[in-house]
Amino acid sequence: MLSLAPAPVAVTPPAQLELHRLGGSVFLLCWTLEASPFGKPSIALTGGGRRLAAASVSLGLRDGRERLAIAFRSSGHDSIVATLSDQGPQGDVTASFDPALVHGLADPTEILKDLTPQARLTLANALVRAWPPLFGLSSIPNYLSFLRQLLLTMFAKPAAMQPTAALVEGQWLFETFVPADFGALRTASRLDGAGLTRLALKSRIGAADRTGKRELHLVMEEPPVRGGGLLILQSDRSLVVRALPGRQVAPSLGRWWAGKAASRDGLRNWVVEQLAGLSEQGRLLAVEMQRRVPLAIQHVRRNDDLPAAELDLAVCNRAGLLIGGWLRDPDDLLEEVLLHRGAGEPIAMLSRLQRFPVRLPTGAEGETRAATGFAAFASDYAGGAPVLQPRCEIKLKSGTTLTLRPAVQPADAATIRARTLAAIPPQYLTATMLEETLAPILAACQDELSESRPEPTVKEFGQTWGRPKASVVIPLYRVYDFLRVQVAAFAGDPWFVENAELIYVLDSPEHEAEVAHLLGGLHLAYGLPMRLVAMRRNGGFSAACNAGTRQARGEALALVNSDVIPSRNGWLAALIAKLDRRRKVGAVGPKLLYDDGSLQHAGLYFKRDSKGVWLNHHYFKGMPSSYAPANIERPVPGVTGACIVIARELFDELGGFDESYVIGDYEDSDLCLKVRRAGFGILYAPDTALYHLERQSISKSSDYTRGAASQHNAWLQTRRWDAQIDALMQAFETSAAEPALQEPAPSEPNLVPRFSFRRATAA
Repeated sequence: MLSLAPAPVAVTPPAQLELHRLGGSVFLLCWTLEASPFGKPSIALTGGGRRLAAASVSLGLRDGRERLAIAFRSSGHDSIVATLSDQGPQGDVTASFDPALVHGLADPTEILKDLTPQARLTLANALVRAWPPLFGLSSIPNYLSFLRQLLLTMFAKPAAMQPTAALVEGQWLFETFVPADFGALRTASRLDGAGLTRLALKSRIGAADRTGKRELHLVMEEPPVRGGGLLILQSDRSLVVRALPGRQVAPSLGRWWAGKAASRDGLRNWVVEQLAGLSEQGRLLAVEMQRRVPLAIQHVRRNDDLPAAELDLAVCNRAGLLIGGWLRDPDDLLEEVLLHRGAGEPIAMLSRLQRFPVRLPTGAEGETRAATGFAAFASDYAGGAPVLQPRCEIKLKSGTTLTLRPAVQPADAATIRARTLAAIPPQYLTATMLEETLAPILAACQDELSESRPEPTVKEFGQTWGRPKASVVIPLYRVYDFLRVQVAAFAGDPWFVENAELIYVLDSPEHEAEVAHLLGGLHLAYGLPMRLVAMRRNGGFSAACNAGTRQARGEALALVNSDVIPSRNGWLAALIAKLDRRRKVGAVGPKLLYDDGSLQHAGLYFKRDSKGVWLNHHYFKGMPSSYAPANIERPVPGVTGACIVIARELFDELGGFDESYVIGDYEDSDLCLKVRRAGFGILYAPDTALYHLERQSISKSSDYTRGAASQHNAWLQTRRWDAQIDALMQAFETSAAEPALQEPAPSEPNLVPRFSFRRATAA
């Protein structure tokens, strides 16, 4: 079958040369050599004068010799020439052979004969992982039969994979054991009658037990009706084969969770990650299981000077994990804080802790002692899975460890947002704390709430005929005391009745029946048509306003608070008349008054606080309504969202209010900055005055009144618009005063008006 033809310079021919058919036109050439002191030998294959593509591995033999195994596809030529080069003084050795003369399937026993254990693993890895995709062997029946025989020769009675629990989406949890030196799982393949298939598995390998084995858990598809396949698990230095069972009754996840997973937080947290990665159903199942069988709460509370700590916050979303609590370490014994994960090494958290002072009760009536509160964020945790009871470990310099585990934590975005806003007392919040610790979690909460928000319901009270000139959108949140007065004022305004549509957006859906009854009664009393857009879940000021504008049909939008009351008729017509694209007027705001007649708003400006954060301020706030500078129509940096009039087309072009701002605040100034970026100015119109009973609605939000939401929003505005606000305010401070917007020069748009005036605030 084979003929050896040494090159003229060759002295010693190779000791052994074998050719095996792997399947189809793919062959395996095995060339056994004496150990060479001249370096690693190589083999080149040629057929018909052209070099053939091949792949090779070097295999050690028990007697110290070496075997080169070369896989190649026959080119169809009558003869193939193999040239061996080992860079020695003997020169090259060639051998010619005809693959067509090899008819039988390769014999695994012959191929494995004399190989060392490591060489067997090396060959098996090549036959399973490297060569099938290279030569198209994955679906050739002869090759699949050969590979199965070879693996069963190496692993005569492979242990069966044990199904542990049925998950979701046709995925099951399996369990087996691997040797202690197996290492990290790199690839997994299924070998059965359908072919050799690479599997995208999720795996977790535990620590070695007393017998030297490591527990391996896998998530993969439920087994077929008929078993008989092999699961091939490969690491960098080892290979394990397991028998795949046939389909059987699915074990209960609940039973497994209450049993084996009840006290193993690492394993159950890993399963939580896998469930959440499968589907929304899986995420909900993970939450349910953790609530059904919670882990024991662990903390260390002491009244002496030994270290003590408690973890009372651990909220998790797609951004990562936010933890919080307190610790006492008067003697500086703390070395590290470790956050344990479902798999892999724990995360060192000590350097990430944001610290602030707290007082703890001692047990004696009214007595407290000082401690350190903390909050810390880990972006590299759980991949967004809802792990509700993560474990932290306090490591002391003495080697002692203290375990901390919180009570079951919330999983819904709204509650996570509320807990995050309460993580650090507002008086201790800094820009660094916001950016590094709170903002990522809050941003993910806002995104999740926006993405999962159901469509609102819409209820009509009466009918508006034709297309209105203006749409008045008013968000409602828990406070409805002023609706009767507000609707009465609108209904008594002839221009409003003839040209405007009224849209109320309810952002507290638990009150839908109450508000619908109230608006229905007001419609019957005044005959004014109106529409109720009821959010199915609280979304905040921005989301409510945006939902209302999507229902609007008018060319102009008036975004008005529920505690704003017109002082006279014609207010809306007057404000709309100020909108002028030719003069680049993009938005208009009126004079707003407190109920005592003093000024609440005469335009909005920006000023840095002591930390460098841009805060929103109102010109002349608290001054008398007759204060002369407040009665000049003029361009301003911005106007409040309590009453802002803007063209519907421009509002849509700008994307409406940005819903990244939490609860409510600063989305109005953000909109004004977007108006300016689009090349338009903003006008304050003092001839139109309305009453604004400020903060009557937002004060009902417990999330907002903690103060962290407002600080976050100010930080977010500064982060996005710092340079633009700085340039804008410099222009307003240094330019010459002008009473109103002027016609823009043909060559330069009127982006920043050229005027300034003194700000005044009542003492």
